[in-house]
Amino acid sequence: MRMTWAAALLLLVGRAGRAQVETQYPGTAGSIIPIGESAWSATAGRTVGSGNSVLLAEAGWPGISFTFLHGADERTDWGARVNFNYKYMNTDTNLTGVDLQVPYRLRMTNDQDSSFGVVLQASPGVTLYSNNGSAQFGFALPLGVVLGTRVSDTVTLDAGMDIPVLLSITNPFGVVFGPLFGVGGEYLVDRNIAVTARIRVGPEVSLNHTGSDSQVGVQTLIGVAYNMR
Repeated sequence: MRMTWAAALLLLVGRAGRAQVETQYPGTAGSIIPIGESAWSATAGRTVGSGNSVLLAEAGWPGISFTFLHGADERTDWGARVNFNYKYMNTDTNLTGVDLQVPYRLRMTNDQDSSFGVVLQASPGVTLYSNNGSAQFGFALPLGVVLGTRVSDTVTLDAGMDIPVLLSITNPFGVVFGPLFGVGGEYLVDRNIAVTARIRVGPEVSLNHTGSDSQVGVQTLIGVAYNMR
């Protein structure tokens, strides 16, 4: 009997030791996500992580987009993005276009594993819209800042500001800009897959040789991010 109780005690101690070493939390049913492998983000207040490569597909208003992000180091991401837009510059103007961009993200906070993070981002590129039978060509420089906080092991909520900027060269010559404010979030399905969502609302101001105009701009996007690691 004493040997039986001793064996049981050793077994319990061994299991407790392994639980302390293997600090993990559950993801989806049947999966386990080690802490540290979840400290990446495609849209919220963290970067994708040094050496990681992430594919992000989003759809909603004003179109659909496909993004590739690579972690140059723990604080910096760069990549490529193509946007297919069925509305003009986040408004309800019925112009179709395409953006080719080079996104850049910089995490301002020090600790990638922290529950709070701040990321600055820019996406310079070129824009082409079909405008009344001719083409509008321009250079884009969207800027933004995102503040994210992890409310649980799998959920990150964020608030952000984006400033779409378009310098139109042809048809017409002018500039379109305006700050968009809103919130978003990410849900980590497992260590490599996250569901993203965000909404931004604000004024979009256009200035050109014909005068000025202002409309309400809206971004409402839902996406899926895959970390190829």
